Amino acid sequence: MSWTETGFGLNDYCVLVGVIITWGIYFFIPKVFTKQFRVLIFLFSLTVASIMDNSFGVTPFDYYDIMDGPKYTGMDLVVYLLYPPYGYFFLYFYKKLCLSDIYIVFYISIATIISICYEWLLHNVGVFHYKNGYQIVYSICFYLFFQSILINYYRLVELKH
Repeated sequence: MSWTETGFGLNDYCVLVGVIITWGIYFFIPKVFTKQFRVLIFLFSLTVASIMDNSFGVTPFDYYDIMDGPKYTGMDLVVYLLYPPYGYFFLYFYKKLCLSDIYIVFYISIATIISICYEWLLHNVGVFHYKNGYQIVYSICFYLFFQSILINYYRLVELKH
């Protein structure tokens, strides 16, 4: 595994800046979850991203490449560092806002719009390269589904706690 395939470009800088900003915010905001639950949120976020990339980013679907091409590189792994803070922020604001059931659909919809905008930005700087007919609009279903699962997972953990 090499660090880059075609050189260190805009996509690499954007990923590094994104990782620094998101993790920086994570370390400075108040922690509202236990250390154990934060680890579970991070593992959930990494697992979902990995499953999606290894299901839809490779054959037989091969709908997109990450970073500089189909081969895994070190920077492909760095991209995965963007997912844990997002999952944490998603649940952080859900808990801080104390949303009732009636507003959850609205909250998940807003989070999906933010996710799509961020994915669009990453696509435009060359982090994601869509192919074989894949369009960003298809990602909406994944965001809606996995954010709903994350909220239900949080509720289950809170219920047990």
